[in-house]
Amino acid sequence: MKTTIARTLYLFLLGVFVASSGSAQTVGAPAAIYKSETEIVEALNAAANNSTSAAGVSITISPGISVRRRMSGVLQYAVMHPYSVEIYRILEGSGTLVTGGSLRLPLADSPSEDVVRTEHGIEGGLERQVSAGDILVIQPGTPHWFTSIDGESITYMESRVRISTAPIQFQ
Repeated sequence: MKTTIARTLYLFLLGVFVASSGSAQTVGAPAAIYKSETEIVEALNAAANNSTSAAGVSITISPGISVRRRMSGVLQYAVMHPYSVEIYRILEGSGTLVTGGSLRLPLADSPSEDVVRTEHGIEGGLERQVSAGDILVIQPGTPHWFTSIDGESITYMESRVRISTAPIQFQ
């Protein structure tokens, strides 16, 4: 009887091991978050068809990571993020981006405490032509503004990470 119970238990555990070894990952760290280029482009196109937002449209990949498309012919706010650093990787298109300087007053209403914006641009700052492949790191409190977008749009991956509990502002 002991042999039958032991054999049954052995076969059961062997079956569980064999079944689990051929399946998808079940232990350890989760797999990477993945979105194909096709998924991203389709989602951006669908969102762009229904938007005239100055911020453009974005697809969130993971908290703090998104792909954003800004369209030409739409008001572009000059903005600053007093608590967060932003990293841009230009994926498609080109335009003129001003960074640094000071936001021109008056300020516009903001959607959150980490977005300070104006419709009136930036005083001073450094103007750069940016295009696919370029990477920019925008420190907290640094105003930035697309003064022009070449063609129909510019698309970039944006990573925004809150790094401060106190606002950082240079104006």
